[in-house]
Amino acid sequence: MKSFKSFQHQRILLEDNTIAHGEYIVDGMAVRIKDGWLDDSMDEEGNLIPAIESETGSHIEHWRNGVLHCEKGPAIIDQVDNYEEWWLNGKQVSPQEKA
Repeated sequence: MKSFKSFQHQRILLEDNTIAHGEYIVDGMAVRIKDGWLDDSMDEEGNLIPAIESETGSHIEHWRNGVLHCEKGPAIIDQVDNYEEWWLNGKQVSPQEKA
């Protein structure tokens, strides 16, 4: 499935050149943006909601302020292509480096 890795450090603008903010649906993916940056959010119960999430939940990506980031697990999980990637502060790391 498509990854959004190429959007690291890129501010997202709308067609009218205003800064994107909120939740959007793009090609069957929920995309969450805060002040133009891909960014996870929290639900009412304090649960982390990934910045990128497929309609089926089979692909998720965790972002913080425009870079891939997840402290407690893989930042990218793709069940369709059966892979996961671990990222901290926009740099890819091994699972052992996060332990």
